[in-house]
Amino acid sequence: MNWEYFLGLLDHFEFVGLIAMLLVSASLCMKNIKTLRIVNLAGSLVFIGYSLFITISLSVLLLNAFTVMVNAYYLLQMKFETTRVDLFDVLFIDTIEDDTLRRFIRFHSEDITRFNPSFNPDFKTGTLVGAEYCFILRETLPVSLVAYKRGKDDEIVILLDYVVPAFRDFRNAKFFFSHVVNRIAVPGSVFVARGEVKAHSRYLKRMGFIETGREDKTICFRKAV
Repeated sequence: MNWEYFLGLLDHFEFVGLIAMLLVSASLCMKNIKTLRIVNLAGSLVFIGYSLFITISLSVLLLNAFTVMVNAYYLLQMKFETTRVDLFDVLFIDTIEDDTLRRFIRFHSEDITRFNPSFNPDFKTGTLVGAEYCFILRETLPVSLVAYKRGKDDEIVILLDYVVPAFRDFRNAKFFFSHVVNRIAVPGSVFVARGEVKAHSRYLKRMGFIETGREDKTICFRKAV
């Protein structure tokens, strides 16, 4: 037997084990539930391969097989629940003095400014003064906040469209544009939004917004409803 070749294979498979460990470890650091489950599932699959080809450990094999099944189950559940409107609801807020609104903004202000650098959280002079507000509820949890102002000619300016990290799977936005806009806008209205960072601009494009111009690094978007 060529022992050098065999040891080389061991080193190769050890590298596979390290990849599996990194994937599982990285998944535990993620806030987005869907991404966490996808990466964790991938890491568990790699661990299964590693246990079969190098360690032949029944405990490692069974643990990761169970993890794969659990992650696959919940990922399939997320996929098939995309059409379940009953999981979502909308809560309109009448005033910026609302305690829930203020707590939400205070808690998420740092993350909000990541996607909206010009956002001013001050409740007396800031971005949201004079706006209308609604929370998108997901299983009764307020996971998304939309703030907007009405302009001329049935134009609605979106001042803030923020989703908490764990629920950024576009389902909240799809619910808003399919079930909420008809409660705040008449047919033919146009929503206007600004993309200050690439991630937010990509999100707006995915939601069907069309780029209409640029102001320095900010991209202007419109969407007719």
